[in-house]
Amino acid sequence: MNAHQHIVIIEDDIMLADLTQSFLQQHNYLVTVYNTANAFLSQADYNKIDIIVCDINMPEMNGFELCKRVRDNYSGPFIFLTARKDDVDQIQGLELGADDYINKPVKPPLLLARIRASIKTKERLINKTPSKCIELTNLIIDKDARLLEVNNQPVTLTSDDLDLLWFLIFNKDKTLSRDDLFMEMMGRTYDGQDRVIDSRISRLRKKFNNLKDNPYEIKTVWRLGYVFSARTINNE
Repeated sequence: MNAHQHIVIIEDDIMLADLTQSFLQQHNYLVTVYNTANAFLSQADYNKIDIIVCDINMPEMNGFELCKRVRDNYSGPFIFLTARKDDVDQIQGLELGADDYINKPVKPPLLLARIRASIKTKERLINKTPSKCIELTNLIIDKDARLLEVNNQPVTLTSDDLDLLWFLIFNKDKTLSRDDLFMEMMGRTYDGQDRVIDSRISRLRKKFNNLKDNPYEIKTVWRLGYVFSARTINNE
């Protein structure tokens, strides 16, 4: 039973929103629909939301702007469900902190599968058994405390970026493939085309690698994936 899991749908197409709500309710989810971003913001209780599914093209405030605002208060899964199919839009959505980006039209069973995968991934990241505090020379990352310090200086990351960095650090000096990262962060296999992980890595690396006097870096391993390791003189 999923009755305790609350899905919020933010969609200005009333018929589509109602159909999606009805389908998800048939699978025992609690579903609340808002037809504008402002309606959601005026009533949102972030502590009672398990996942947000949001359109982009909406009146008053679009989904991109809403995602930016939401991420100040909400660290749970956020999915864009939109007719905008350009790579630029997908990259922007992911860089703003979305966990997934799904193009309309989508078959309801596929949408349900992606929602379930996002929720399970977040739960797995929260409940992972290894020590969640990792200490290296001049670096501390604590998943429970949502803390990152480099050279004794606090570094602010989004919740998703911190989880991704923690996984890279946990596997220090090991090259992680896109399959590895998709299974860990998304709960599904890499289909050879989805750019979700590449966009997240790009955003994280831009911020992390450019920290002043940072002794570590995230590197691309050509055709293999990504690795977290100590920075070498040749790479500076």
